[in-house]
Parts: sequence; structure tokens; C-alpha cells
Amino acid sequence: MPVFQLGDITLEVPPEELGERVQIALESGRFERDEARALRVHFTPADRLLDLGSGTGYMVSIAGRIAGGPAVTGVEALPGMVEVAKANLLRNGVQGARILWGAAVPMTYEGGHVRFAARKQFWASSIVTTGTARARGQIDVPALRLDALLRESRATVLSCDIEGGELDLFDTDLPTDLRLIILEIHPKRYGDAGTGRVFAHLLRNQMVYCARRSGGTTVVFRRIGTGD
Repeated sequence: MPVFQLGDITLEVPPEELGERVQIALESGRFERDEARALRVHFTPADRLLDLGSGTGYMVSIAGRIAGGPAVTGVEALPGMVEVAKANLLRNGVQGARILWGAAVPMTYEGGHVRFAARKQFWASSIVTTGTARARGQIDVPALRLDALLRESRATVLSCDIEGGELDLFDTDLPTDLRLIILEIHPKRYGDAGTGRVFAHLLRNQMVYCARRSGGTTVVFRRIGTGD
């Protein structure tokens, strides 16, 4: 099984889950580099993490090393990658963390499941929307509402990379204990108007842009009054 070293984190990913672009990013050290740097700067031993789109388990492994496994909850829609993330947590000495199978949806979502498009490059997999194409397969996965995830995880920090699923995810009242969001935005999917909607939903929740470790499409938001 291919093994990759990203700083102090060791990741193993089965060949069948690796696309060429993912493998190149892992081998070069560019895989989730900006998100990981932001997490290492902002996350503390007193924090609790909710990670949406856990993939290989990289972000949850970093957080688990800092705050301990019981402080970490991950969400992943691809069943194979759920097992990869769990194995990588243990490989990096993190015990007691949770990886939930499902896709995060807004609190207004009414169904129990959501259609998910699995792609060869697992990091490009996403909830099926109008125009979704070129998926290697579509599966039904549990729909996990954000309000319930935040309540159950008691997260103070949220990391989110869900390939456009963030568009209306934050159009709800976020708990005041949530102090920081590390968000990968996807302007190519929803354009300037969609990016504006994401930012507006966060501002309504008293979350503002934080320049420290924001860069490119990785954007950090902090709760007003808690900033660096």
C-alpha cells in the first residue's frame, strides 16, 4: 500500500482510492497543505474539531495529535475513505476519534439520504447537483445535518472541504462556541455570487475573514471578538 509522509503525519492510501493528481499532491507535500498549515496555527489543545470531508484522515490526525482523539470528529461520504481515515488515525497514534459516514447538509434538508457522486480523484467527489457529470458512480449516503453535527461534536473549530457543498451550508444559526472555520471555497462551482453567499452567511453568524493563514481558496473565518 502506498505510504506518504506529510511532516509528522503518515498516511497510507489504497491504490484503488488514489487518482494520479491526488498521488502527485501527496508525494510532493502539497496535499491539503494550506488547510493543514491553518489548522496547526489556530488549533489548540483546548479545542474540539469537526472536519467535513475527512478523506485520508490528514486533518483529523493533526487535530488528534494536538487535542487528543476524543476531541475530534470527522465526516466522510465515501465508504472506502471512511476506513482509510480511521486506519490513518490509529497509524498516527490517535485513539478515540470518530469518523462518521455521510455528507453534511444544511439544517433545512429534509431527506434522510443524499445522492453522492464518487470520482476517481476522491477529493473531487461531491453531492450530486444539476450538471454533475463524469462520476465513476453515484451512491446514496446518510444526510448529516450541520446543526446536529456541531451540537454532538461540541466543535470549537470547523474545517470544511466538501467540493461546493458549503454553498448554503452555513445559512443557519451557528453555535457561539464555534470560534473558527477553516474553509476551502470552490468559486469555479458557484461563481462570485455563490462565494458572496457563503461569506454573507458567515458574517450573519458574526464570523469574519481572518488573514492569518488564509490564502487562495483556503479561507479562515473567526468569530468577532476572538481574533488574532
